Amino acid sequence: MKRTGPTNIRTRALVVHLEKHAPKTNTGKKKEGAYAVLSQLINVPTRQRAEVNLSHLNAMAGTYKDKVFVVPGAVLAKGAITHPIHVAALRFSGNAARKIIEAKGKAMLLEELVAEKIEPSKLVLVK
Repeated sequence: MKRTGPTNIRTRALVVHLEKHAPKTNTGKKKEGAYAVLSQLINVPTRQRAEVNLSHLNAMAGTYKDKVFVVPGAVLAKGAITHPIHVAALRFSGNAARKIIEAKGKAMLLEELVAEKIEPSKLVLVK
């Protein structure tokens, strides 16, 4: 049977890393929380992952101030950024990362998000 889910070694390692940071439930079996949900959303085939345009993130920036937008997929460059936003994603198109940085925002990979130990209450999951 053909494997489904990520075949990229970096992505598979990220799924394991996110699951390690997810807290367990009271029974100790199932993981819960933002990092557990994020690992489940990444652990799918590439064609099923989220693709978000900058125009969508810019519209959300007015509602969610001082939050980190987390995209379990790719951030694409369609649209413009008028607010400085912080975005963590599995990958960025070259122009998307450039536009975010030019707007005084921050574009980081999901590995950096876990390394910075940002608390889950500051995260907004974007699909």
